[in-house]
Amino acid sequence: MRKEVQILQETAADLAREATALLNDQINFSLEKFTEKELRDFFKILIHEICLDLSEEVFERTRKVLLKQSDFLQDLRIDERLRLMLTLKKVLLKALASMNIYTSSTALRVSELIDESLIEIAYNYEIEVMKSETSDELVADEIADELYKTRRKLERQKKFINSLLENSPDAIALLDARRKIVMWNAAASELFGYKQAQLLGKALEKLAVEESLVRSVLKEAEKKGKVFGAELPMTTQDQQQLPVSMSVSEIESASEKEANFLVVMRDASELRKMRDKVIDAERLSAMAKIAGAVAHEVRNPLNSIMLNLDLLEDELSTRASERLTKQLAIFREEIEKLNAIVTNYLSLSRLTKSDFKVKSLRTVLDNAIERYQQSASERLAKDGKNLIIDKRYDVQKTISVMIDENQFSRALFNLIQNAVEAAYKEKNIKIDVMLSEKENCAVIEIHDNGDGIPEDVREKLFTPFFSTKSGGTGLGLYIVREILETHRGEIDLRNRPTGKGAMVRLTLPLADASRAESVINDA
Repeated sequence: MRKEVQILQETAADLAREATALLNDQINFSLEKFTEKELRDFFKILIHEICLDLSEEVFERTRKVLLKQSDFLQDLRIDERLRLMLTLKKVLLKALASMNIYTSSTALRVSELIDESLIEIAYNYEIEVMKSETSDELVADEIADELYKTRRKLERQKKFINSLLENSPDAIALLDARRKIVMWNAAASELFGYKQAQLLGKALEKLAVEESLVRSVLKEAEKKGKVFGAELPMTTQDQQQLPVSMSVSEIESASEKEANFLVVMRDASELRKMRDKVIDAERLSAMAKIAGAVAHEVRNPLNSIMLNLDLLEDELSTRASERLTKQLAIFREEIEKLNAIVTNYLSLSRLTKSDFKVKSLRTVLDNAIERYQQSASERLAKDGKNLIIDKRYDVQKTISVMIDENQFSRALFNLIQNAVEAAYKEKNIKIDVMLSEKENCAVIEIHDNGDGIPEDVREKLFTPFFSTKSGGTGLGLYIVREILETHRGEIDLRNRPTGKGAMVRLTLPLADASRAESVINDA
């Protein structure tokens, strides 16, 4: 809008001359009371103030300048006073219409501003007439004073209501009887990216992915009086689709141009995520109960099979052929896979049972890394892999956190295992484990030197039962995230900004100072 306002300001003198000439041609208006220069100056002042009002998005400056010009207006009849403003309105709208840019919203605001000024002129004229027709000046002054107070009270109430709408955290639009936007608050601008000036006079359905859906909601509101929580796909200024929860209420209005519908809109993205998460949680909760019961029944035979396999290997250790040795190794590997699946399902059923204590995070990290190296060293050596885990702890002091050590160690073990598997095609597998403290939180980062994560896969990594591994359960990262959320922590998994591979970042709140001190004393 700045460009058209700037043009109006630059051509104010020409527009003032045009308005003066237009008035001079009208039969019911005379220039006898003042010179053409006085009239041009009056118009130039008004144009200047209107432009300032447009730039600052307030409607006060023009009203105040009209009050200052009361001496100039006092010798004119009411129709002549109104004619001044209507002539200026005609000239300004004509100038805006001639511009080769979009000016509809500015034209609407100019009309609104001058209409407000017409009300101001009429009000002050009525006060003048009342005083002139009342013989008792004291009574006239008292009545005028009461009228003024009443009017100011109504204006304050109007401003209060507008302030409530404008400062509401919800996106709010007011529509007239033709379902055109007459008000668009700051939260709506933030949600959709459009400013009020861009949408005044436009239909709300133009922002919808399917216009018919918004129209049907408005029709239902017109029929029933209100509609709550209709979820619709809308479009932002940058052409992004946004799920919006829309509530519409019909309100009484005195004319077609006044607000007829109150539309309250909220971003439904988070609501949809929460709803999906609740559905997942309910589904997993039921499945966890079944899986836990089945896993317990499966683990006993698995342990028996593993024990007998150990005995068989001991029995055949000296006389087993190479082929038989390989087959026995395959049996062991498959049994370990089954055992891992059973462990995952058991972990899923035990997530709600936690035993939180204040622990040194450095110690927990060291133990998890050591345990992984012990369990994976033989397999890695057999596959000709060289594992290097580089521990880089930025802080020397003890970082204490409130955790369930068994659950959190399992999460760390899974993440290190994932990092190793991601870089398994490399002969030298390099894992960096970093520990730091930031803003009252402990931060753990695990980096690998694999190929990184495809973007389409990254969005699904924490989805239950989604896996990129052959034979994977798709529960590993889901369980890790659940463990972190149980610890009031966060997990973020993405590609490394520099270098090759992916990185996972865990954030945990620090334990309070008194509990941390007890960990240091016990160490």
